[in-house]
Amino acid sequence: MLEKMEIIMEEIQQEINTTESIDDSTDGIKQLREEYKKLKAENKQFKASAMNNALSSLGLQADKGIGKAVTKLYDGDVSVEAIKEFVAQEFGEVSSSEQPSNNVTNNVVEAQSRVEQLNQLGVNAEPTDISQEFRKFVSNPDISTRDKINAKLRMIDTLKDNK
Repeated sequence: MLEKMEIIMEEIQQEINTTESIDDSTDGIKQLREEYKKLKAENKQFKASAMNNALSSLGLQADKGIGKAVTKLYDGDVSVEAIKEFVAQEFGEVSSSEQPSNNVTNNVVEAQSRVEQLNQLGVNAEPTDISQEFRKFVSNPDISTRDKINAKLRMIDTLKDNK
């Protein structure tokens, strides 16, 4: 009986030793996980910094326009050439810098001049005779039958409203 007790005590002691070693190994795993999280956060900061540098060398800003889209979509090598190739593939050819404000003012001036030209022409966009336009539409062979019927029904409704 005493021998059995000694054997049981030895087994209990072995179990205690193994649980202590397991606790030691889990502490090591916890430390590794913490170190991994720390390195991952540092890597993210370095990638963001490298991406900002690469975008600025291309003339883009990471928080505006195409630069913002690239930072959200691009997940690859953060070299200038790789990012430039990605931008060209995804967004077409992009100049080395976004359009400066001079181009915006030029566009406004051009648009204003076009508006003035249209005002000088004085062309009315509405047809002078609705029935003539209606006949053209209905007699056009390229228009589907369904569209012709729909046009006729709308013309009837319009005539009713006008009376």
